[in-house]
Amino acid sequence: MKSTYIFLIFIFSFPFLLASAQEKKAQPIQKQDTLLIKNLGEINVTATRTKTPLNEIPASISVVSSDQLTTFSKGNDADEALRLVPGVRIDNGASDGSRVHVYIRGQGVLTESGFRGIGVMIDGIPVNDPGGFAPDLYDVDWATVSNLEVVKGLAASLYGAGSTGGVLNIITADGGPKPVNTTFSATGGSYNFWKVLGQVDGTQGNMNYRVSYSHDQSTGYRIHQAYYGDIFSEKATWTASSKIKITQLLSYTDYFNQNSEGISFGRYQDFGPQAANTDAVPYNEFHKTKRLTGALIGKFDISKNQDILVKAFMRMNDYRETSNNGDDHKPFVNSGLSAQYDLNFGKENLRNHMSLGVDYESKMMTETEFGVFSEATINSKPHPGAHDYFSEAAFDSTNELINQIIKQRSLGVFFIDKLDIAKKLYATLNVRYDNVYNELVNNIPLPDSVIQPSGNRTFQNTSGRFGFAYDIAKYLNLYASYGTGFLVPTEDELYNNPEHWGGFNELIKPSTFMGGELGVRGDVAKRFYYDVTGYYVNTKNDFYRYSIVGRGNNTAFYGNMGASTRYGVETFLSYIPVDFLKFSVAYTYSHCQYTSPDSVSGHWIPQCPQHVLYAEGAVKFLKHFTVGVNVEYQSKWCIQVDDSIYNHYTDIVNGQKYIRSSWVNGFTTFGADLRYKFKIGSVRSELSLFAKNLFDEHYFGFTEPNNGPEYNSYQPAPGRQFFLSLKVQF
Repeated sequence: MKSTYIFLIFIFSFPFLLASAQEKKAQPIQKQDTLLIKNLGEINVTATRTKTPLNEIPASISVVSSDQLTTFSKGNDADEALRLVPGVRIDNGASDGSRVHVYIRGQGVLTESGFRGIGVMIDGIPVNDPGGFAPDLYDVDWATVSNLEVVKGLAASLYGAGSTGGVLNIITADGGPKPVNTTFSATGGSYNFWKVLGQVDGTQGNMNYRVSYSHDQSTGYRIHQAYYGDIFSEKATWTASSKIKITQLLSYTDYFNQNSEGISFGRYQDFGPQAANTDAVPYNEFHKTKRLTGALIGKFDISKNQDILVKAFMRMNDYRETSNNGDDHKPFVNSGLSAQYDLNFGKENLRNHMSLGVDYESKMMTETEFGVFSEATINSKPHPGAHDYFSEAAFDSTNELINQIIKQRSLGVFFIDKLDIAKKLYATLNVRYDNVYNELVNNIPLPDSVIQPSGNRTFQNTSGRFGFAYDIAKYLNLYASYGTGFLVPTEDELYNNPEHWGGFNELIKPSTFMGGELGVRGDVAKRFYYDVTGYYVNTKNDFYRYSIVGRGNNTAFYGNMGASTRYGVETFLSYIPVDFLKFSVAYTYSHCQYTSPDSVSGHWIPQCPQHVLYAEGAVKFLKHFTVGVNVEYQSKWCIQVDDSIYNHYTDIVNGQKYIRSSWVNGFTTFGADLRYKFKIGSVRSELSLFAKNLFDEHYFGFTEPNNGPEYNSYQPAPGRQFFLSLKVQF
């Protein structure tokens, strides 16, 4: 404990001492050593479907710059990229890579995998399927991202039901100004982690391009948690004329991760945080994804005040998941088309910006799942190499559990109207209509007495949002909005059928949202930036998650709980007292509870800690060095909704009764980052040392409900980690 306090005193005192020493020097600070903040009018945001200065947008939006993406980062983790975004929580318990759970203001907390209700776009192309489900962030190489925009709150009126909780708009870097630029980076670290990246980019006449490839892998913190990822990414923009710009995108991802799964608290106590689930190793449980995505984006300026934006994409995905109860294959083809017409008119003191558009998306998945042999049968025969780190061995039987075709399509029509009044007041109205169609065809013959699982379900709704932003002064921008949203059941909710294997979940229906936010933001002399937002959201037919005994790997089923109330305050502060010293703090207070039915009224929504804090400080010194320190804190959270085990449950192990809590203790972790930038001739280089969880805190990164008698499932987060990186550009 003493060492922790000494370290805290040191990390917060060292920057001040070093800054004081540098201020005594007579030499002026070099421009490359400054850390200035942009003012609101200089930050343009595209996540709102039109390029708009941040001070004119009536919404809580966080913009993560390339500098933030490259510090305290080994280049492959979403939690590192989003660490300074209040209101957003990333779990740390999956594969220490891009298979993560993302939550925004309590939305997305109940998914077993991927995101639900949070829109994800890469260079303007949606990752979400027609139902709004985003499976992962495998396609994102964070080392090639230039900036990230996060819209928090009810954004369904912009992108449909898949963005009710918010939007992650990921923008990759363009090519550099020279005809040919080359980047190479290599990182190595704890748990046999290593990553290499090669990139070539540039500008040739009216063509800008970037091509990159990266490979990363690790044996993982826990047993049976190894993973690897290969990402190829290509982006080319052709400026045909001053009125026509065409962007072509192509990416290919090959991602594999062993699935150590969650463990009971008893197993955690007996075998420690690195233990895998008892089924994970014998059955070689893993996830495997191969994905190819191609897209075209065209922007056509009809006149000075009119333009058309057209997007088209196609995605082919081959997904496989093995477990102790089946070998599940889910290949699919996903395509989409979007068209948007923009019109600007009016005078200087009263100007109108209108957009009218349509989004269409379709998806067809062919799912087959086969049963697997018992553990005893598997162990009775030799399987050389079956349990190597990256083995894709499976133990399929001839028993076909699922054979079905799943079709989805969505149509959304939206209207956006933004009114600028005297360059001070900005009012915005968004309205959108969405229709989501789901169809399932069962290919397994069933007796007439069995309920026919084939069928279709259609969900439709209209959502809207109105808000204003007011520039009271250069250092004070006020914004407020009120809107509605809805959330349709996606893959996890619809196709994990509680009534029988295969078919639709006919019991669940869409949930609806209504709420608003009020915020204030600004910057003072480009030294101090602040953004404070309060929000309040009411939901009806809120989703909840439960389990059914005897359903094997189908452990997550969903229904409608009732209603909930979610409110909170999100705060981001950034302060630069002197040119070479910077402090940043992101704090979230949230209060997310069910209000009905009576059996759960007053219960907290699972996975929603009341307090989340992240703080970091960085100082530049000796011209080429930067040192940073950080701290992350999360308060406790609950796992269960079931009233009978909401607070605690009884676990029986070897005839011994144990009273277990259904609440998870919070955690506090510390990190540090040291960077050295240097130049040899025309070659720019950066050497960095990065440490996570310095004091080896044992905590849970992800928890979920499970079948009895253990009820709760825990996934321990990684322990202490160190990483060394070298980046070279020429």
